[in-house]
Amino acid sequence: MTRTEIRLALQVAFTYIGTVVGAGFASGQEIVTFFTMLGPWAYPGILLATFLFAWVGTQILTLGRKLNARSYRELTAYLFGPKFAAVIDTFMMIMLFFVTVAMLAGVGALFEEQLHLSFQLGVLFTMVLTFLTILRGMKGIMIANTIIVPVMLTVILTIFVQSYLQTDHLPTVVNTGVEPWRWVLSGISYAALNLGLAVSVLIPLGGEIKSTKALKLGGLLGAAGLGLMLLGAQYAMSTRMPMILEYEVPMGFLSSTFNPLMQALFIVALWGEIYSTLIANVFGLGSQLAAQRSPMQAHLITILILTAAFFVAQVGFSNIVHYLYPVFGHLSFLLLLLLLWPRHLFRNKV
Repeated sequence: MTRTEIRLALQVAFTYIGTVVGAGFASGQEIVTFFTMLGPWAYPGILLATFLFAWVGTQILTLGRKLNARSYRELTAYLFGPKFAAVIDTFMMIMLFFVTVAMLAGVGALFEEQLHLSFQLGVLFTMVLTFLTILRGMKGIMIANTIIVPVMLTVILTIFVQSYLQTDHLPTVVNTGVEPWRWVLSGISYAALNLGLAVSVLIPLGGEIKSTKALKLGGLLGAAGLGLMLLGAQYAMSTRMPMILEYEVPMGFLSSTFNPLMQALFIVALWGEIYSTLIANVFGLGSQLAAQRSPMQAHLITILILTAAFFVAQVGFSNIVHYLYPVFGHLSFLLLLLLLWPRHLFRNKV
């Protein structure tokens, strides 16, 4: 591979990671919901999710390149035909909107719980910055993730090392009443949820990058980075069970047990990851609703999306993650099956 292809592969990997690692992941709420409650069975679940991130994520990227796509509507139309594609598109838009709500609620909780500032201030500040980034399109998203993701990766791995060195806080096995076999369902649901959301960026990203080699390597590197971050965060949080379940931002609590510099770096990285996923979701949702409209109309639609999400976000972050994310994970699993379905068989039935 050429130096240019390697650089593009890294940009793809960072954008992939940044799209997946949002408020739920970086705060720890998502990891607690899907994995930590499983005890030691969390680790095979994470490895299964990582495999799916590598396999399916790479397929989505290369398919975006094949279709020269600008939004995920071209993917659904290609896979399912125009009739069933409309149903999938509607489901995707609903899911993207509520995860956008979760991102805003997450940043509000971060400002309130970690910085002791107003919930509304954190939400409004991030909304404005999100809108300004989306004005630059896919290039703006790639630049933002190239800066944010290495910081987040470094912080998560540092938290893991710190937790490992604290031998008085070994992983705690807590009886949560969850059956061990649930690791299979958790791994698949977690990957399906995040891949379902990431499609809105991975498809146009594949259309933007012209090198198939860079896309494949970027997809694999992105999946490896996600797996590494999941394993590190899971281990770190398992050392503080069950008290970690009491916090809206479990990883924030964990970082607060280290030195002040580590806590400050985590807060910056967490905000960055919420922001990176927020711009990805709003971009994906806006690209669907604003298709074939003027730039001015597209900007107005983005403002309306953010405004609506602001009001719904008042429900609270942990409520959204605990109740909606598992539902979206199961529904996304069905979408994942459809994505892997033999296309010629399916298209003949619609």
